[in-house]
Amino acid sequence: MSLEKKKGMQTKNKVLISAISLVVIAGAAAGVYFGIRNHNNANGISGNATGGNAPPITTAPARTSGAPTPSPTPAPQPLHNGTMVNGTLLPYYTLTGPAPAPATIAGKVYTNCIVPGTYSISYDDGPSTYTNELLDILDREQIKATFFVNGNNNGCIYDPAVRAAISRAYKSGHQIASHTWSHVALTTQTTAQITTQMRRVEQALLELIGVVPRYMRPPYGDGTFANGSANDVKVQTTLAGLGYVITTWDIATGDADIDDNDTPHKLSDAELARLEQANVTNVVNADPKGANHMQLMHDTYQRTVTQLTPWSITYIKGLGYKLVTVAECLGDTDPRNWYQTFQAPIANPPTTCTP
Repeated sequence: MSLEKKKGMQTKNKVLISAISLVVIAGAAAGVYFGIRNHNNANGISGNATGGNAPPITTAPARTSGAPTPSPTPAPQPLHNGTMVNGTLLPYYTLTGPAPAPATIAGKVYTNCIVPGTYSISYDDGPSTYTNELLDILDREQIKATFFVNGNNNGCIYDPAVRAAISRAYKSGHQIASHTWSHVALTTQTTAQITTQMRRVEQALLELIGVVPRYMRPPYGDGTFANGSANDVKVQTTLAGLGYVITTWDIATGDADIDDNDTPHKLSDAELARLEQANVTNVVNADPKGANHMQLMHDTYQRTVTQLTPWSITYIKGLGYKLVTVAECLGDTDPRNWYQTFQAPIANPPTTCTP
């Protein structure tokens, strides 16, 4: 074959190979495009952010170092359609039909979960500096908890960082409940004073997230330990008249009694873990297998967030329980029954906790 013919054939081959390569690349690109499009359509995702079903839940990243601090701007939350109730949005939960009748009774004291296979973890006295980190953990584990909030205890409920933590918890599907305005022992209060303690929290939550809770927990459990006594009757009757389901606990981790946020701590991490874990396991082991529990913790302690909560989640899941809110473990599985009132939040709430 002559040199000229050989060069001509090589040139033709190069052109043919280049053309084939372009066809292959174009086909692969089309396959990737339509594959992604089909995958998104199968999962209800469209180019319109408001169309289709809710996208898969995403979680906020957990902190890896440094002391947690509150932020007036909540972390991005999962997108959920929510449900309109009385003209305002109940976020996170997409519900259909009318709400069922509540399973719980106002004024009655509940100490244990009653729905088989359930276990609730709940947090009192907050929000605090550590609540956002706790929400990161719960979001990552896809667990819903109950937050019994104060109006003016570890911080003022009108403080931007506190408001942001409550709003984030509510929008993430956690239950928001009342723990009174200033964490007083209710048996020491008159009926009028008990009413004020509850109404002030109601006002703040209506203005912030547009709800009045149905659930409350008395500080220290006061007003529930001597059923039939005049003081307990006063507390329970007043709360019943205000529409509140009263919940306490059967497992107290003891974090508020033995932990601190000092530097250095009075107890080492290992000593604290041993005592708190024993407070949980002793109750669980003493009860019949499968007994349902309400576990009390406080999001006002850093090590409750970083140490006790992760251990509790692993331990409880290992026992085969389903972790749910206090309301759900008492049979109120429809979030519309977690609250007494729904309304649009107020645009200009008070900015101070002083009278």
